[in-house]
Amino acid sequence: MKTKTHQADDKAKADFLEKAAALWPVAKGSLTQTRSPCTRKNCKACASGRKHPKLLFTFREDGRLRGMYVRPAHAGLLRRAIANGRELERLITAAGRGLVLALREEADS
Repeated sequence: MKTKTHQADDKAKADFLEKAAALWPVAKGSLTQTRSPCTRKNCKACASGRKHPKLLFTFREDGRLRGMYVRPAHAGLLRRAIANGRELERLITAAGRGLVLALREEADS
């Protein structure tokens, strides 16, 4: 069954692309602060158990969980990219829901 293209479809596409374009930079994953020991001998922070803080970006790649260390200066931009990625996922979900509703409406008419 061939579906018809409606003006509403073009408007929905334009709205989606406009919203998606505003969501840059984008990333999917999470940013966490961890603590780990260093390699220096007689380090007071490690000896006391506090260790050293590190930022870790975790994400999935080819089905495997990966992690990358992030410099503290880059953390703000990465947090914004992750938030943008979550918003983009919400937009994609809403677009899929809208498509199914439009197809149902088309089938009923």
